[in-house]
Parts: sequence; structure tokens; C-alpha cells
Amino acid sequence: MRSKASKATDITPEVRAEVLKRDNYSCILCGSYQVQIAHYISRGRLGLGIPENLVCLCHLCHFNYDNGKLHTEIKNAIEDYLRQHYDDWDNIPKVYSKWRSKE
Repeated sequence: MRSKASKATDITPEVRAEVLKRDNYSCILCGSYQVQIAHYISRGRLGLGIPENLVCLCHLCHFNYDNGKLHTEIKNAIEDYLRQHYDDWDNIPKVYSKWRSKE
């Protein structure tokens, strides 16, 4: 049986389709069409599988974000990108909390 946290960090097919469409099916950083859906706040840190926490990145940009020396620069670029798409982005919860009430 999977935990609620694990389920909350998953990316549903509906959310995946929404993010792909929003990002024009391309990496938001380099424009490649060979993309993966990446969490802004990682699943390991309980980042939710919601559009406000997800972007399209190519394999190389995703790797560099997760492991590379460019982490801070990429994080800032993703943050700027998401802020452009969601007016209230700073106030949207992006991390799972078992104490947060369901709306």
C-alpha cells in the first residue's frame, strides 16, 4: 500500500498533459522537444505533483538541475517561469503536508 505522501508527489496523466501543453511540449530552458516532467521541489523533498510545481525539462537540463553545478541558476529560471504562469505562485502550497486540510 502506497503512502499518502507518495500519491501526492505522483504526476497524474491529467497533470502531465496540462504541463506538457502549458510548456509547449518543450524544455523551458533549451527548447528541446525530448522532454521529461520535472518537479521544482523534488519528490524526495515531498514536492507535490501539481502543475505549479512541475515543468518540462530535457534530460540534460533535468540532470543539471538535480545534480549539476548549475542547480541555483536553473532553479531561479524555473521559479521565474512558474511565476509568469501563476499569479499567486508564491502562496500555492507545493510540498505535501499531512497536516494541511484538504480543500
